[in-house]
Amino acid sequence: MNNKGKRNTQKKQIQNFEYARKLRGKNVKIFLRNGEVLDAEVTGVSNYEIIVKVENRNLLIFKHAIDYIEF
Repeated sequence: MNNKGKRNTQKKQIQNFEYARKLRGKNVKIFLRNGEVLDAEVTGVSNYEIIVKVENRNLLIFKHAIDYIEF
């Protein structure tokens, strides 16, 4: 991969991270790749994980396990 392609990938990752951070504190519906659907409140976001509150439980979900998020 040349430097230009590498920079574009890094820029896209930063944009996705910033977008995910905007979900903090919002109620969302998370569709996981295994077919499970979670109604949750996003409490934290990092590069590879999202921390959510479902009912009275805190869950750490790896981003690669998420199919998509509705908010």
